[in-house]
Amino acid sequence: MSDIHKAALEGDLKAVQNILADTPKAAASQNEDDGNKTPLHWAIAFQHVEIVMTLLEALRKQKIDLDDLTDDSGWNPLHTAASIGNIDIVDAILHYDPAPDVDQTTSNGQTALHFAVSKNFKDTVELLLENKASVRIKDKKGQYPIHRAASIGSLSLIKLLAQKSSPLNFKDIYGFTPLHHALSEGHADAAVLLAELGADKTIEDSEGHVPLQVAVDEKTAVYFKQHTE
Repeated sequence: MSDIHKAALEGDLKAVQNILADTPKAAASQNEDDGNKTPLHWAIAFQHVEIVMTLLEALRKQKIDLDDLTDDSGWNPLHTAASIGNIDIVDAILHYDPAPDVDQTTSNGQTALHFAVSKNFKDTVELLLENKASVRIKDKKGQYPIHRAASIGSLSLIKLLAQKSSPLNFKDIYGFTPLHHALSEGHADAAVLLAELGADKTIEDSEGHVPLQVAVDEKTAVYFKQHTE
């Protein structure tokens, strides 16, 4: 790990500043030994906000496109920030010039919105949506962000994504719709909400099961039936 990568990871602002003063291009350096992450990836991951801002300014002066700073998994700085949920860092990246592609995908087809939804970071999700993040991008599992929201049972995120016209009845590679996911994870309230929003209760998964048939237990199934029939 290079000196600037180590300083960014450990939160040593002074060291980062000194290195950049001597070698500005170090801000965009990548290290093969740690998955080709940049110092910015590490600073974001450990939420060293001052270092993040310092690195962003150094990169901006060099007109570096943040979308080009991807590690071996295809994660750019926005992906990392969305998965951490630090709203100040996410906001700073979204206001970077040149503006990042909010819908850029990782090697697994995931967007920043997928990560924020999976972690139930509502503020981050709202900010991404305000910046025109698409709710209609599927990852390599064939899942939209709303599949993730259903899996974790987040009523607020399901509502947010539905308001942005997220597909409700699309099947992932396992044949699961968001409704299948909600019931299989035992999130009866989320399943009821999805049904109220228009989720189809008759769609079969890859094994021929409708959502109710994959409910995690009888209690979940009974609750769903009582509130949707």
